[in-house]
Amino acid sequence: MNETGNSRTSSPVQALLERLHERHAGDLSGEVASYIPELATSNPTWFGISMVTADGSVYEVGDTRREFTIQSISKPLTFALALEAIGEEEVRRHVDVEPSGEAFNSITLQPGTGLPLNPMVNAGAIATASLIEPLGFEKPIDRILHEYSQFAGRHLKVDEQVFRSENETGNRNRAIAYLLKNAGVIERDVEEVVETYFRQCSTLVTCRDLATMAATLASTGVNPVTGERVLREDTVRDVLSVMASCGMYDSAGDWLYTVGLPAKSGVAGGIIAVLPGQLGIAIYSPPLDVHGNSVRGIKVCEDLSDELHLHVMSPARRPPPPIRIERTCHDSRSKRLRPPSEQAILAENGRRAKVLELQGELSFAAGELVTGSALHRAEHTDFAVLDFRAVRAIDLIDVPILSHLIESYEEAGGEIAFSDVDRHPLFLDELTRYREEEGLHPVRTFPDLDLALEWCEQGLIEKFGDLEADPELSLAQHGATLGMSIEEIELLSSHLEHVIFEAGELFYGTEMVPPEQMLLVTAGKISLLAEADVGGYQRLATLSPGMTLGEVSMIAGTPLAGLPRADTEVKAWILTAGDLEVLRARNPDLVVTLLENLLRQVAQRVGQLRAELMR
Repeated sequence: MNETGNSRTSSPVQALLERLHERHAGDLSGEVASYIPELATSNPTWFGISMVTADGSVYEVGDTRREFTIQSISKPLTFALALEAIGEEEVRRHVDVEPSGEAFNSITLQPGTGLPLNPMVNAGAIATASLIEPLGFEKPIDRILHEYSQFAGRHLKVDEQVFRSENETGNRNRAIAYLLKNAGVIERDVEEVVETYFRQCSTLVTCRDLATMAATLASTGVNPVTGERVLREDTVRDVLSVMASCGMYDSAGDWLYTVGLPAKSGVAGGIIAVLPGQLGIAIYSPPLDVHGNSVRGIKVCEDLSDELHLHVMSPARRPPPPIRIERTCHDSRSKRLRPPSEQAILAENGRRAKVLELQGELSFAAGELVTGSALHRAEHTDFAVLDFRAVRAIDLIDVPILSHLIESYEEAGGEIAFSDVDRHPLFLDELTRYREEEGLHPVRTFPDLDLALEWCEQGLIEKFGDLEADPELSLAQHGATLGMSIEEIELLSSHLEHVIFEAGELFYGTEMVPPEQMLLVTAGKISLLAEADVGGYQRLATLSPGMTLGEVSMIAGTPLAGLPRADTEVKAWILTAGDLEVLRARNPDLVVTLLENLLRQVAQRVGQLRAELMR
């Protein structure tokens, strides 16, 4: 039944969706929309259900990959874009947020203000579309499509046939637009505005796309599939508020009473519903009821809300605990590979660095719990990290609470940092402003937990290590020369070339270091990078002095596992494949010792990778 072939029958959620699909598949009541001629060609048996959770899990059954036009489900998305583009105050000068109690295409404005009642009815949606400036795009619709694509996590386009059909028959919407023009609500040319509106409604989506869009709203504006922030948290709050009160038109009150989720429907047969902080739901079924809402979509949402207790007012729903995992640097290490001397320090003192991985929505009560856990046994730890990667939202009431945590932890003699907090720019900006006004130093932040762990490790090594900070290791101190005699090290040295790389330099596989050469690093740090799925690079590992780079590629003739970048100034010795063969002929024992040492370093990297995968 699931045309994607992505069967997840072992999941109770998947099993529930399949059961609901089977329960309602035979219900063909309602009528396919015909006032737009192109929509009348839809098959009434098409039926898909999709759910995307805040952690990016996708469940789907039926016609979830069949494309159809988004229609009125576009309205909250364009409303969100307008809020972010020109601000709430300016948007509210053009459209109100009052429930209408009237049909979605009524040619009316609010008595007294002369504004559209809300952005979910056609008058409000046309007014909202008129507010979008191209800003770097050729036309407003190009910017709108770009925003919709970020919501869906894939490139979206307009169905030109449906657009032409709407454009040729959409005189009622033109009448609404002229009414808005006459009232001074829109300033642009009416035909230009109406074309933008028709094109946004004619955007092609799938049921899975809509579920991802709904889940993006559920996840406070972060697309849970791509991990990219699409909207600010305050924008999501405003959009969900209007969806809850106005999204289902003149049946919005009944919907909120029975289903209890912010939602939006479209006349092509789509419905989205949002459980804030947890999941997004989408149903596609073309036959509509008298209100213009999908018949099967309504029934599936009612069943889901009832069986899973999704109603936002349900007293039985409790948030998850704010701390998902608590661990130390004894249990978890960064991707920086370290020589045995530093590993020994971390093995002995790793428990003095604490990591709290947070999750869900951080309210006042959650902030208090996090503070208590972070300060517990603070006198026995020297470094702490709060990781915000799995946090969906942070109440601004937590700003003074977490700022106080920083001061309390430092008063206890420790240092604290936040990782992945830039996913919540409103909170971070407010925290930064608050600390500036209080005369406090800025909070230490890292873009991801890996870099924060490296900071903890380095702090522990500097505090508990008795290591001399030599500007550069001698060749005799390098891990590749363990067990070699002075004469063997001198012989090896005669076949090496000393090199220096500037910070930020990408050097391997270039003229500087061809693939048939390896490096013995004696100073500085080198990170191995891989292209990330969402653009940019992610760190695979970081090499420290005493380690080697490129030995497997040189010996096996295979590509390097990542792209090396000098994080700092790097000093190293180069050994070529040709010189290795010369050394093999002159002193086979030296080469055996060298290869044993190289194998030991490779094993260390593989072991660390295995530990990462098992986490």
